Amino acid sequence: MTRLAASDDLRRASALVTLWRTLAVKRRDLLRSGLPSGAAMLSAIGQPARAAGPAAPPLLAGPWLNSAAPLDAGALRGKVSLVNFWTYTCIYALRSMTYIKRWHEEYGPAGLQVVGIHTPEFGFEHLRPNVELALREYGIRFPVGQDNDYRTWRAWSNQAWPSFYILDREAWIVMLREGEGHAMEMERTIRGLLGRSPEVPRRDPPDDMDVSRIASPEMYFGAIHPTPQESGQSPRRGLATYAFSSGGPRLNRYELDGTWLRDGEPLVLRSDEGRLRLRYSAAKVHLVMGAPNGATVGVRSGTEDWRSIRVGWPALYTVVDGARYGEQVIELEAMSPGLALYSATFG
Repeated sequence: MTRLAASDDLRRASALVTLWRTLAVKRRDLLRSGLPSGAAMLSAIGQPARAAGPAAPPLLAGPWLNSAAPLDAGALRGKVSLVNFWTYTCIYALRSMTYIKRWHEEYGPAGLQVVGIHTPEFGFEHLRPNVELALREYGIRFPVGQDNDYRTWRAWSNQAWPSFYILDREAWIVMLREGEGHAMEMERTIRGLLGRSPEVPRRDPPDDMDVSRIASPEMYFGAIHPTPQESGQSPRRGLATYAFSSGGPRLNRYELDGTWLRDGEPLVLRSDEGRLRLRYSAAKVHLVMGAPNGATVGVRSGTEDWRSIRVGWPALYTVVDGARYGEQVIELEAMSPGLALYSATFG
């Protein structure tokens, strides 16, 4: 990743965001103070109060997709804006995209400008054709800037996928939220800044899923992050041949069978066939994977029958889409070399 020298204005804006993040009032403190719950920067009647946050730093992303011209902070003045940092293989960002797209359609005509900043986690997410395909696959129509060198990420002192910055019509940041669980609060803020009642109807199912029953963390398979492969298999970097144990992996661990190459971001199958066995506690399993020449992968979770999934471009694939939460084992079987595994997340 190339680091570019920041201008004095950029440093000042970034420092203000960092300071505001450090001093930001937590939602629980607002509740204790007796202020109205929901949008922190709205008055009780739903009208925007004076912003307590800094002016929005510059948008240094590019190229821009779904936009005839590059966007900058000046283009956001006069509109209520939602700036969303995301990447197309992040399940947390993709779950949030459902309501972001709805807000774009519902509130765009009333003055909301949604801006996506696509800051990649994996190398293949730098490629414009992959990002363009993701926009088509997920039906994303608002402007998205590619932030391949992390210039906008650093200018905004951003720390997580997804992150949401709500700006008032003067391009001041009035709300910052990270991760999931903030949909209703953010929609109240947007509605208030647009001059509408901040009350929003409760939806069934709610915009934010209940993640309290997920007991498995994100896992990586490559060499640049710690990987929870069973220690009895002597996991290592480079080319190695592994075999399943008789007992299977422990919770939140995995085992491999076959010859695999671990180097950098991916774990790549090199033998003619190979298998993965992973024990998790959740209802859904999402794998970031790809196969340059295409691959048909067999998948089985628990006692269900084997299913086939076609893997092609590097993306997030939902390999288990269940409704029952609890401890389960997923098995993955590939019958040709080239399958690349990057990470696993759960729902």
